[in-house]
Amino acid sequence: MTEMLRADIAALRIMAAGIRNEADAIASIDPVAHLAQVAQAMPNSATGAAASTLAEPLLTALGRMTTQLNALADTTDHATATYEDAEQALKTQLDTYLHTTS
Repeated sequence: MTEMLRADIAALRIMAAGIRNEADAIASIDPVAHLAQVAQAMPNSATGAAASTLAEPLLTALGRMTTQLNALADTTDHATATYEDAEQALKTQLDTYLHTTS
């Protein structure tokens, strides 16, 4: 019966670590130099104009993505601990229920 109540704790930990890796990868993206090169190479074009104003909003969006992914990883870690605690409490309750003599 306790098999129905189990969460895959290892999978949750792997998921949290994977999410953190993705957040780190996104945090390491620095498009500023590339955008400056585009703006400089195409000064009289719509693309160059867009590139010259894109760095700040893009960095803001990347920062938000990193923050949200780290929050998701933290939530997953918290859920892992919660599942472990709940699993132990339910196991104790079921063991008590199943092994109590009347």
